[in-house]
Amino acid sequence: MTAISKRGLERLLLIPATVVLLAACGRGGTVAPTTSAAPSATAPSASSSAGAVETAAPSATDSTATEPPGGTTSGDVPDNAVFLTYHGAGPVFSIQYVEGWQVTTRADGVVIRDKDSSESVAIVAPQKDVAGYVSGTDLPALKAQPGFVLIKQDSVKIGSSTYVHLSYHQLSPADSVTGKQVPQTADRYYVPGTYGLAIVSLATPDGVDNVDAFRQMITSFSWS
Repeated sequence: MTAISKRGLERLLLIPATVVLLAACGRGGTVAPTTSAAPSATAPSASSSAGAVETAAPSATDSTATEPPGGTTSGDVPDNAVFLTYHGAGPVFSIQYVEGWQVTTRADGVVIRDKDSSESVAIVAPQKDVAGYVSGTDLPALKAQPGFVLIKQDSVKIGSSTYVHLSYHQLSPADSVTGKQVPQTADRYYVPGTYGLAIVSLATPDGVDNVDAFRQMITSFSWS
């Protein structure tokens, strides 16, 4: 009876040992999946880092796109502009203009323009009373144009000469493609000469300062 109890006891002791061994094997089996999951966790992290770089690139591009495009403001004459001289043939006169502006010769003179600024010379018959011609003929014609608002009528000294002068607001000629008209400020000078009266008009978009460039243009006008 005592021997049987010992063998029974040994069998009972073997059962927990087997359970412990199986449990240990079970734990060993769960280690491998945990280890293999680590690279999966690392991969998304690397992808997230790459995504941040790709997002930064468009931001840099967007920043560049918001910068003002190259060139000058519409109608603005840059300080380093190069001036050329236009020579009219009938009657003979000359005036400077900005290189790159489009020159259109007309029967009574010339129109030279760029963007929304312009310079024009129109030759009319000689006038004994220039101020009377301006008040009685030219100014009424200007007032009939849409958008015209007179700022002032006076006389200004250019070089050694004094010219009748008008300053006014107007609408630019309609764009040939869009039909858009731009509000402009214009200065018009009446330059008498042997061959006739030259009406020199200089126009620029409202708010654009072309005073120096326009001063050079009107100062350069010459009957030749």
